[in-house]
Amino acid sequence: MTSAAPFTPLTFPAAVVKGAGRGRTIGSPTLNLALNDIPRNLKSGIYACRVRWNRRTFSAAMHYGPRPVFHDSVACEVHIIGHVIHRSPLRVRVEIVKRLRSIRDFQTVALLQAQIQRDIEKTRKVLGNRE
Repeated sequence: MTSAAPFTPLTFPAAVVKGAGRGRTIGSPTLNLALNDIPRNLKSGIYACRVRWNRRTFSAAMHYGPRPVFHDSVACEVHIIGHVIHRSPLRVRVEIVKRLRSIRDFQTVALLQAQIQRDIEKTRKVLGNRE
């Protein structure tokens, strides 16, 4: 049996762009990142990461890839854990720490929401915080 290659942490700057607002409506608001700022070698998936702007660093769960539940195109979205963002920054710096899983489709939005909560918990454990 072969194991997957280890993930190498990756850091990149990105512009924040306007999204559809869907994350907020399902209880997981996100900052949407400009796709042309995403490193070309990044595989689609769910990631544990840190996001920095205004000299502050936040723990975040990141989705990069298609959004099959909504039959929507590729996006890169970061959910800041434990903080409400009232005004989105113009630019952020993302440090991807670990790939958590592949993108999956879910039968319902409720099943997606439950998985998002599990992803957030896993991200907290990976990053060593309880925000």
